[in-house]
Amino acid sequence: MPDSSVKRSSIVEQLLKRPLPQHEPEVEEAAESFQEGRARSRQSLMLDFRLVNGTIESFAYAYLTRVRFTPGDILDMRFGPEEVRVKGKNLSRLRETVTEQRTRFIQEGAEGEEGLKAADEAHVDEILIVEREES
Repeated sequence: MPDSSVKRSSIVEQLLKRPLPQHEPEVEEAAESFQEGRARSRQSLMLDFRLVNGTIESFAYAYLTRVRFTPGDILDMRFGPEEVRVKGKNLSRLRETVTEQRTRFIQEGAEGEEGLKAADEAHVDEILIVEREES
């Protein structure tokens, strides 16, 4: 009887070695649709804030009590005693997905990254996390 585990690992290796698809508009659109569809199929329990220095802060959606969008693209969120301020551009759609608990993470953009995005795509310039004492 042939050893099927050797054959399977060979197939897996072939699949892993395949080049990743180029980021053409159709591929990016499909990836975004998949991400949004996946988020719709199950609510996120926590919202990750990914800072440009590599730090990730996670907050439970259960503690999200307030979201404020200010024209000029500032998004303020309150998680219990802590507040998170997101500054950027085109953040209105992000506000919608956060209030529907469909956003899995918000990532701070690196310098120069904004110019590579489409004009109507969201870009986060800065994430500020303020820890307040409970009263």
